Amino acid sequence: MRWISYVLGSIVVLSATALTIMTLSNVEAARLRAQVSALEREKAELREYARRLSAARRVAQVEVLSQRRDERSRTVTTLLWQEIGPNNALGKPLALEVVGEQIYFEALVIKFEPQLVGEGDAARGESLAMFRRAFGDQQSPDTGPEIDRNTRPPSDAPRAVQALHDRLWALFWQMVDDPKLAQQYGVRVAQCEAPSARMREKSLWEVSLDAAGGLNIRRLPERS
Repeated sequence: MRWISYVLGSIVVLSATALTIMTLSNVEAARLRAQVSALEREKAELREYARRLSAARRVAQVEVLSQRRDERSRTVTTLLWQEIGPNNALGKPLALEVVGEQIYFEALVIKFEPQLVGEGDAARGESLAMFRRAFGDQQSPDTGPEIDRNTRPPSDAPRAVQALHDRLWALFWQMVDDPKLAQQYGVRVAQCEAPSARMREKSLWEVSLDAAGGLNIRRLPERS
């Protein structure tokens, strides 16, 4: 009987030990699964953060309609300009005549702090640009034609977002002169930019804006 009791007791102890080990194993496995899930979420968040920082969008397209010589042997270039909204909607076409072959497109640009861009802030998740004028390399910039703001595509941003953007544009030159004011609004840089390229008749160009940077211009392939 003692032997049987001993065996039964041993079985109970072994069973309890096995159950404890299994329970600990299940707890450890659950903990590891939770860690893996957390790491996967963090990885996805970092990937999205990096994507936002490296993103860019089209903001304008330019077609070179014609080029001719004027009475002073300068090159007069006629352009068809169209801005592009965040939803890819095209603004009203605008004919611009500039003097020169290297063409500049001047804009006010607001760049936000990288953290705001990476986190996808609703109002400050990408740089802003407001085009002012175009001019060529054979004329003074202040003689170039202005880019009419009424030709811009309508904004579909929420009212609060648009209100903040309007406020930032109203404060643009103050933020240029006052870094502390710019910092209050999360603005890293407020400056003028004028990307340019030597353009030829019948060529098509695209102006883009980096989410965390400034303006770029590149030629598009010939239309088929």
